[in-house]
Amino acid sequence: MKRWLSLVLAFSALGAANASAKEAQVGIAAYAGWSVPVLQDVNVSNFKPSDAFGPSGSTWGFRVPVKAIPVVVLEPFYAQENYQDDTETFNGLSYERQGFDGKSFGINALFGDIFHRGFKVYPLVGFGKTKLTRTGEEINERTWNFGLGFGFPLAHKISFHIRGQVDMVITDSTSRKFADATAGIQYNILQ
Repeated sequence: MKRWLSLVLAFSALGAANASAKEAQVGIAAYAGWSVPVLQDVNVSNFKPSDAFGPSGSTWGFRVPVKAIPVVVLEPFYAQENYQDDTETFNGLSYERQGFDGKSFGINALFGDIFHRGFKVYPLVGFGKTKLTRTGEEINERTWNFGLGFGFPLAHKISFHIRGQVDMVITDSTSRKFADATAGIQYNILQ
């Protein structure tokens, strides 16, 4: 895990070094929101559309956007997730399955300049490492994500961001997918 964190920090430092001193832009952002498991443990023999989504959970974390080149912002992130328990019935017997607790870190690439004032729309892609745990099960694997964000200026160095993204935790033969909706505040340290 330390190796991944070192890699993320190295990418951020490289991005900051590429930007000239006049153009160096760094921020810090905190966010929170909802996360919903998508198409996990679905019984296809009697599939209903409501089976596509599992019990939702909360997510929160922080991001450190660093302007790498004029149109790309590198953004190391850390996130935690907590999913609700799920009760299912099999042949008349109820069974409660514990929801996952998760921790993730990695780096996103945002396409667009989120540091300039004004309304912003930006796609993003990223990769990282996610650890999902619940009683009797632990998944510690690579994660890929993609999504779309919107930024709104609030003050000179402060902006409000709303994002929707899909996270895919790659497992042996498949993946665990989560849809996230988050909102947060970004403060631009260097602008």
